[in-house]
Amino acid sequence: MIAKNLITVGLNPAIDCVVRCDGFQVGQVNTGLQVARIAAGKAANVTRALALLGQDVLAMGFMGDYDSPFFKEQLHKLGPGAVACHFKLLPQTTRQNITVLDRSGETHIRLKGFDVTEHDIAALEKSLREMVHAGDVVIFSGSLPQGLTADRFGDLLNLALALGAKVAVDTAGAALAVALSKPIWLAKPNAEELAQAWGTGALETVQDIKASARSRGCNVENLVVSRGKLGAVLVSEGESLSGHVPVQERVIRTVACGDHLLAGFVDAVRRGKSPAQALAEGLALASARAVSEDLEIFDSEKYFRLLEQVHVARV
Repeated sequence: MIAKNLITVGLNPAIDCVVRCDGFQVGQVNTGLQVARIAAGKAANVTRALALLGQDVLAMGFMGDYDSPFFKEQLHKLGPGAVACHFKLLPQTTRQNITVLDRSGETHIRLKGFDVTEHDIAALEKSLREMVHAGDVVIFSGSLPQGLTADRFGDLLNLALALGAKVAVDTAGAALAVALSKPIWLAKPNAEELAQAWGTGALETVQDIKASARSRGCNVENLVVSRGKLGAVLVSEGESLSGHVPVQERVIRTVACGDHLLAGFVDAVRRGKSPAQALAEGLALASARAVSEDLEIFDSEKYFRLLEQVHVARV
């Protein structure tokens, strides 16, 4: 697949404040150390990973006007791929999420974010008409802000499809249910999100995921379902694949691993790799993110080492 442009659309970005607080206790005064402040939200995470893989990316979506310089500075400094920012600025503060790291694991506090108006949504549609062209890959990633309904999100997907783009989606809830009804190129939910969107029981096994997708006549060309440490499943018209990485190293942070899975898959497909190889590269990248000490980037040496350990099989 050759595309002219690679575009990410973040509708509800965030600033991730990561604090280390060993011995964290609920209901007590805790002393911690801020270890990172990251331009984030799922779309920003995907953008960062793609740029680090060497892809040029156009980053679009909503952004708080006060926080725009911070986001642009963080994204512009990436490489070898270049990031261009074309955000619809809102007179609001971008939400700040908090992650507390301690010996027992991670604790996440996530805020709701923007409250957008119909005027804001129409302005974003105008930007999409101006920036998206036939053959582009457009990735809508992340939660919806307040004021943007699932149906209006569907309108954004329809617009990108009408413009001839290959559309990828990573979201949850009603927005995911809408996306799964569209003839999009790629969807990347996790197993729990997929079960909720389709209103099924838990999708605990590879066969559960495959059977559920087949029985529903899913319109999505490539359905990539992440399963945490169990890996991921790819269901497409031609074949179904399951893959996992036997990670032996200590997991540092699980946030953004699914975003790296999506980025690795897209990057591999754009470079002409097979579906099996794309799934393998996505899984290796997600695993590298999980075990990398630097919370902003993945360790490339670990990525290539993990890529040699990925197991992918037809199911």
